[in-house]
Amino acid sequence: MERYSRQIEMPQIGTEGQQRLENSSVLVVGAGGLGSTLLFDLAGAGVGRIGVADFDTVSESNLNRQFLHTADGIGMDKVDSALMRLKAFNPTLRFDRRRCRIDENNVEGLIADYDVIVAAVDNMNARAALNLACIKLGKPLVNGGVNGMCGSLQIVEPRKTACLNCLYGENRKMPVATSFAPVVSTISSLMAQAALLLLLGLQNPLTESILFFDGETMTFKKISISRNPDCPICGGVKT
Repeated sequence: MERYSRQIEMPQIGTEGQQRLENSSVLVVGAGGLGSTLLFDLAGAGVGRIGVADFDTVSESNLNRQFLHTADGIGMDKVDSALMRLKAFNPTLRFDRRRCRIDENNVEGLIADYDVIVAAVDNMNARAALNLACIKLGKPLVNGGVNGMCGSLQIVEPRKTACLNCLYGENRKMPVATSFAPVVSTISSLMAQAALLLLLGLQNPLTESILFFDGETMTFKKISISRNPDCPICGGVKT
């Protein structure tokens, strides 16, 4: 327990909480910018089983913000580059390799064995597939996004909070996102914090809001949201 001694001393964690993390599992979909910091955070906290899903390869344009990868890894599958770094960082944990593109045909099987799902992706189709599967299987979903100097965080708890479809509906269009490393890392760390709060059984601070970060003004704001009773994804599920 020496590795985790500084956090075990915290009243929110303790030895019981640390054991809970060790017995928990998280699937992170996306091993790019948003996946980078949060994967290190989850491994550093001692989450016993971490799945990493990605289908892309490392390119030079990734390296301004994707700290999981190095110049030596250009051309390598991101999932392999990520697991190499993570295993070196904390070899005591179990890491699952999931090299695939998320879609509605494989998503349920992919997420079924994990306690918390994290969407660290850059497209709405993957987010929509994860949202639908998480609602169906009762899995909490942490969703983050970044564009330029701004970013946001949402926690979806099935039957309790608004889902992604409540907010975005069938809109699958996204602008070409620009990425600035400090903003990406900020949202990434907050996504890890959200996942860890859920794993520890602590209160979800975003049950009725999205957390918005403006990196240019260095400000955070909670934007109120509510569940859509007519949502075709989660509206028909009784609370």
